Amino acid sequence: MADSSPATNRSLRAHGEARLAVLKSVRQDYEAEAGQIARFAQPARSRFLAQSRDRSGARRRQWNRTLFDPHGIEAFRTLTNGMTSGLSSASRPWFALKTADDGLMEADGVRAWLSAVERRMYAFLASTNFYGAAKSGYGEMGLFGTEACVMVEHPLAGAVCHALTFGEYWIALSDALVPDTLYRTCPMSVKQAVETFGQAVSPTVRNLYDRSQYEVLVEIYHAIEPDPDHDPNRFGSKAWRSFYWEAGARGDSVLKVAGYNEQPFWAPRWDVVGGDTYGHSPGMEALPALRELQMQAKRRNEAIDMMVKPEKIVPPGIKLTGEPGRTVTASGLDREGVLIPYQMPYQAVAAIGEEMDKCRRQIDALSFADLFNAITNMAGIQPRNVEEIASRNEEKLTQLGPVIERVAGEKLQVAIDRTFAILSRGGMLPPAPPALAGHAVRVEFVSILQQMQRMVGIGQIERVVGFVGNLAGAHPEVLDRIDFDEALDEYAWRAGAPARILRPAGQVAALRQARAQAAQEAQQAAQIGQMVPAMKDAAAAAELLSRADVGGESLLKRLIQP
Repeated sequence: MADSSPATNRSLRAHGEARLAVLKSVRQDYEAEAGQIARFAQPARSRFLAQSRDRSGARRRQWNRTLFDPHGIEAFRTLTNGMTSGLSSASRPWFALKTADDGLMEADGVRAWLSAVERRMYAFLASTNFYGAAKSGYGEMGLFGTEACVMVEHPLAGAVCHALTFGEYWIALSDALVPDTLYRTCPMSVKQAVETFGQAVSPTVRNLYDRSQYEVLVEIYHAIEPDPDHDPNRFGSKAWRSFYWEAGARGDSVLKVAGYNEQPFWAPRWDVVGGDTYGHSPGMEALPALRELQMQAKRRNEAIDMMVKPEKIVPPGIKLTGEPGRTVTASGLDREGVLIPYQMPYQAVAAIGEEMDKCRRQIDALSFADLFNAITNMAGIQPRNVEEIASRNEEKLTQLGPVIERVAGEKLQVAIDRTFAILSRGGMLPPAPPALAGHAVRVEFVSILQQMQRMVGIGQIERVVGFVGNLAGAHPEVLDRIDFDEALDEYAWRAGAPARILRPAGQVAALRQARAQAAQEAQQAAQIGQMVPAMKDAAAAAELLSRADVGGESLLKRLIQP
């Protein structure tokens, strides 16, 4: 989208500020809770800029001073790492491209083209900071229920993902109840602002730049939303519009106006109720246990201090240092006059420790850390059998099913569409085969967690096929009830087997026909082989009869004469 006219820019600025005010009011209900979650589970996140940064831009760390037990940090770190490796790991495939019509996969060149596109998309994502931004996003979802990330094209890196933390952005939903609008605050230094927007910055920023005050922060807002004037039939029209403006600057102009052909950001939610804009997270559910753990940790420390350094009542003139190894001189009367009014019982520390362990177990359960550490933290004799571990994991993974589906739709699908579009515009994709003309390409997610979700149904397939196999010993006709080809396809899909290891249906039919023909020819050859000895014996007998002379003629001739 080309830069709009000054009048349009002024209307955009007014529109952006008005809508931002409404978006701020919607998010306000979540901010206090998010601050508490960050305080107890990840102090480096949730940068509510007015509270967590000083005027120089340095982040304040006053919350770390009141953190007595870091178990919440450990639990949500486990959740973040587990979701990252389970849904979009850089070291293993997590998506595959297919056609909407399965029969089209057998067309000439389709499989090879899809495979080549997959390899180029994986290589492109690995060359950017996508995987680091994706990991940060899973942490945001687990802690605050919502993440946001903007993927922008870059002339050198190909693309750069700007991972945002809660407090830096605001979102809104479409009529389909999915995020389609993102407003964010992106503070820049004076130098960055001038290099990015040039002469469009305010006179105040230009003056700071001229005085070499490059590192002073400038508050800038960025809006991404569907363009209401988008016309797909008009050249240059973009589906999403993007514009920047400088907070507090005089006038109504914007710094920059641009656009995107596809949604350039994703903002998935962990869980939502009805039309909620922001998600509900494990961090919100674990917040009571996080608070309780800090309180009990503080009490435990106080109890230990009371045991080591109890409160004392001493006569006037006696000054105790309380330090190990120090000697205080006193008369016998004074020594007997030192009293300890209350001695902390040693059982108190153990009792508080039990309460802390209970809080830790609650945090692990609510943050799903126990799921990702199921084998490590499994009680009893190790190792357990494979069937028991699989059953435990399948039971727990059913709780993550809705989250996995939401992440696939609101995050990973958007990221793949954006990546495909960037590669296509850059001419980095091979020409599509003619068979794909007018046909859509769909994405199938094949990450570990998706595969484990599918594998929940493998047990049923194995039990049914095993039961039929047992019955077949007494009643072979029951085998006719099972479509073994379909059973194999379903089993392979749920197990996440690569599609290339299974032959296409047409190739299988040709192999079976060739095998049947070969078997028929072998049977015919066997029948002929059985007939050859008899034919040889008959020929020998005929020769013997022809040589026998009976009355001047052969015996064979006499026998065959009528």
